[in-house]
Amino acid sequence: MDTHVIHILSGLLKTQHLEILRDLETLKTLLNKPFSRKLLQTVEILLHELDQRVLLHLTQEDQLLYPKLLNHRHEGLRHLGGTFMADMGNVAEDFSGYIHRWRSEEALTIHWNHFVEESLAITSRLIWRIEREEKELFPLLDAMDWE
Repeated sequence: MDTHVIHILSGLLKTQHLEILRDLETLKTLLNKPFSRKLLQTVEILLHELDQRVLLHLTQEDQLLYPKLLNHRHEGLRHLGGTFMADMGNVAEDFSGYIHRWRSEEALTIHWNHFVEESLAITSRLIWRIEREEKELFPLLDAMDWE
């Protein structure tokens, strides 16, 4: 994988970050509204879209980016890649569990307040993760010589 491909991949992942952040901010806004059937339907659609975006993003990181980092000649980059990969595994598992728990309309309706609480927690965690990648990982990737 040459420098050009890594820069394209980095750009793609950054674009996905923007889309995920937009969805997370929308979810947070929706959670501040009073519960209604229309709100429930909107949240269900958003959760499905968010699940698809996050799954695609994590798959691309896991299959394309992190293996390249883990095999890089620069020890610091290998270490950073391993750290991010390990951290993301926990975030991915937690997010997957969150999506699974809140797939049904019944669960959302009966436990709306718990859903709101858990949503705010997972949203904060994903935002923190994205900001960390944007501030620590991507600037390093953009500056690296991948030849």
